[in-house]
Amino acid sequence: MSWVKNSKSAARVVLDGRLWKRSHAALALRFWHARERRLFDDDVHLTAAAAWLARAQDSTNDGGFAGRYSLKTGWTSSYPETTGYLVPTLLSLRTALNDDSWRDRAKRAIQFLLKVQLPSGAFPGMEIAQNKTEPSIFNTGQIICGLRAWMLETGDSAVESAARRAADWVVSQQDADGAWRRFLYLDSMPYTYMTHGACWIAELGQTLGNDAYIESGARHLRWALGHVDQDTGWIDGCGFYPEDHAARRGMTHTIAYTIWGTLLLARITGDREGLAAARHAAFAIARRLELSRWLPGMLDSQWRGQAPYACLTGNAQMALIWFALNEIEPDATLISAACKALDLIKRAQQLDVANTGIRGGVPGSDPIWGEYLRLALPNWAPKFFIDALLAKRAALSALRVPLQTVATAQSLPRLPGRSAGPPPRVVVLAGERSHKVAQFVSALEARGWKPDAVLITSEPEAPAVQRALAVVRQRGIGSLLGGVLRRSGLGLPVGAAPDNGHTDAASPRHSHLPIIRTGSRESAETLDALRAVMPDLLVLAGVGIVRRPILNTARIATLNAHMGILPGARGMNVGEWSRLLGLPMGCTVHVVDEGVDTGPILATVGVDVRCARDIASLRHLLDEAQVKLLADVLDQVRVMGGLPVLERQGEGRQFFTMHPALRSVLEDGMRTQAS
Repeated sequence: MSWVKNSKSAARVVLDGRLWKRSHAALALRFWHARERRLFDDDVHLTAAAAWLARAQDSTNDGGFAGRYSLKTGWTSSYPETTGYLVPTLLSLRTALNDDSWRDRAKRAIQFLLKVQLPSGAFPGMEIAQNKTEPSIFNTGQIICGLRAWMLETGDSAVESAARRAADWVVSQQDADGAWRRFLYLDSMPYTYMTHGACWIAELGQTLGNDAYIESGARHLRWALGHVDQDTGWIDGCGFYPEDHAARRGMTHTIAYTIWGTLLLARITGDREGLAAARHAAFAIARRLELSRWLPGMLDSQWRGQAPYACLTGNAQMALIWFALNEIEPDATLISAACKALDLIKRAQQLDVANTGIRGGVPGSDPIWGEYLRLALPNWAPKFFIDALLAKRAALSALRVPLQTVATAQSLPRLPGRSAGPPPRVVVLAGERSHKVAQFVSALEARGWKPDAVLITSEPEAPAVQRALAVVRQRGIGSLLGGVLRRSGLGLPVGAAPDNGHTDAASPRHSHLPIIRTGSRESAETLDALRAVMPDLLVLAGVGIVRRPILNTARIATLNAHMGILPGARGMNVGEWSRLLGLPMGCTVHVVDEGVDTGPILATVGVDVRCARDIASLRHLLDEAQVKLLADVLDQVRVMGGLPVLERQGEGRQFFTMHPALRSVLEDGMRTQAS
């Protein structure tokens, strides 16, 4: 039975995670509560992650970095692969923290690597306690990244020689078609995430002027591009295991390896197809993050989540890729997605525990008992996290708010001749927290008429147990207990009243206007209420995305006012995005279909927002304009008795919620320009 299986699984987590230890239990509980209050400034998270890395190196006696901290066994042995590609991060920390000790740590790491290099020039796979003699193609490629960084830092001829020997060995094992089929991880079939090994060979070739190394990378890139699904952007063979390849799925860690390697190889070799493939895949994953509001640890060829946990290393790697793509071709939406991915890591990083193996580290999975490096904190997760935080700093520093251009001209629909029949019935469907209804009704009454009815939806409360769990997960057990005390009257301050969680924002203050309160947006109660009032035109006001049953209740059409110029600015926060990206400022009235702001356009109007000093004033200007435009359109439609001949929109772009870091940049830029 499932409850037996779940009980056994939970017991195994307790045993393997040694959850009777206070620090281990605190880490596990962190994934159940207090996530919302665990975000600090980036510098706090960065220095904590760096301190964890220092402890990972100090836990060994050979200069290498312990592969991970396991809740079951503690610090493990040195891991040559990740010790190698940690070197550039250590040198970056020296600059970022103005601390030469990080250069000393990089030197110790290099000395360790030179000692474990095999006579062939290869480096061993796995951790040093598991293997000292068997070479690994992928690991050797990764280590070359660190050798090159130290070679550039110091000009050390011994390190240059070691890098050449390693690259010569990797190239010698490459097959004619560009793939590598020997000395692979788990002796599996060839994988496309080897691009993250080949790219460092090509980069070394670029540094040394060695065309053979660059050509090796180019051959592998051509082989990898043969595995790209041109429709979805998926790159086959990017998983850890043969069964992943067969199922066309992969961990975000290895997917990101594949994309980064493809991107770097494309930049080195000037391969446009490679650059396009990297962009296609990276944008698809950004969309998955935005739609899901987190990033599943495993994805399939349709970019659908295939795991109930996140792979936090993959989050950091994808953030780095999005920052890199923004550097190639500026796109602030990628910066926003990257910041969101990093926030998810920050929520999983524990900063206030005494256990030095946990404090500041980044778990393999979220939750920590997820399948990727279960109950462990690997050293490569904070490595990529630190790299991405530093890339975020650079991206935000380089971001500029463009000057606002002249507003676009107004465009209203051309309608057929007047109708002899009665004007169509106009019904407004609003969410209970919408502020649009009162404005809209007032605008219509100023024109001498009003809607025939207003329906206000309300979301039903979740069961008490679900609400309690949500409070615990987001705010901690203390918040839940405090809420219980307040509702009992024991913790309620004098003169205060409990918050029932509802507002009257959607209720227009017009006693003569029929107002109907219904259930949830898609409930049978709402559908019945709409059918009863028989709308000819249904107008949406802050009610969210509606589906076909709602749309079918309107005889003529469902209309919406949108705070952006369609089709170029669909989705969320489009006023802010338009201002930040230099797109035309304005709003649109359109027919609603089952897409996101994809229905036929009835009217657009440009809005001059040069006087807006902040986001609130920007949205106020756009909000006033969209209410007026919607009223103007409805005036015409009522007179004519119908809509014009409609044509579908062209290609457009959907935007998602803007990250607070970008909102801050936008507001700073607007204030500067308005002053």
